[in-house]
Formats: sequence, C-alpha cells, structure tokens
Amino acid sequence: MKSTVVPAQVTTVEDKIAGNLTFSQMLLMTTPVFVSGVIFAFLPPFMNLSGYKLMIVVSIAVICLTLAVRVKGRIVLSWIMILGRYNSRPRYYIYDKNNLHLRSATNEKTEDTLGQTHAKKVSIKPQKIKLPMKKMVWAEEVATNPSAQLEFKTTKKGDLRVYIQEIK
Repeated sequence: MKSTVVPAQVTTVEDKIAGNLTFSQMLLMTTPVFVSGVIFAFLPPFMNLSGYKLMIVVSIAVICLTLAVRVKGRIVLSWIMILGRYNSRPRYYIYDKNNLHLRSATNEKTEDTLGQTHAKKVSIKPQKIKLPMKKMVWAEEVATNPSAQLEFKTTKKGDLRVYIQEIK
C-alpha cells in the first residue's frame, strides 16, 4: 500500500460542491433567497410586494453575486478581506535597539540624556533558607567532617545539588 505525505504548505484546498462552485460561493449565492424571504415577510406591507422591498432585494442579490465571482483563483470577498487586514495594520514599524523591554536585567547598557552610555549593574542576592537549629548544626558537622565525602553537582538549569555519602 502506497502512502504519500501531504506538504504543510497546502492549506487552502477548496472543495467543489456543485460544478465549479465552492461552499463559500454557494453560500453567497443562496443568501439573497433567504434574505428576500425575510424582507418579504417582516417589512410592511406584510406579505405583499412593494417597490422598496424589490429594490432592497435586488441590491442585496447584486452585491452577493458580485462577491461570489472568482478573480485569480479567489473570490472577491476573500480579496476584500485580505485588503482589509492589510489596511488595518500599522503603517510604520519602529524598532529601537536601545529599548529595555523584555531584556534580562544584568549588564544592560542604558543611555543618559547627554548621550553617554554606562553599564547598569545588578547584583543577585542569594536566597536565605530558614532551617531549624538542629539541621543547621547537623549540616555544619557534616560539612566539616572529612569522611563525609561531599559531592557538588550542578543541573542543566543551574541548580546546585549537594550529595553526602553515608557517614560512619
């Protein structure tokens, strides 16, 4: 049995529903039918035909049918959505390499108002661990005992692990 891998770039496959029409085109073409039924039933004079109802229905039908036309492989509605997203983006992209936003706090350079740069020094304070007095005394005895065989290892994250061999 032969299997093929579909590339990840193929994401815009459109299924044909009727003839050469896709689902979005069929939806755009059937929308005026349902909208005209609602307009005919709920706008006065109720359930009667009048001139303004006819003008609304015809204009909606022309708009929807125009949006369903394909240009260069895409429907007009898709092109309008692409242009809308493009025009809603900001016009200028301003990048400031001296901006300190989302940078680490160690050894960053900042600029004075006179234009001179100086290094910003940040000292890292070790965390103080509160232990009961019994454990403090035990830890000090183990650290000073030469037969304890202390072993210090660092993990990939930078944590310090202390391993103590059995004391006899």
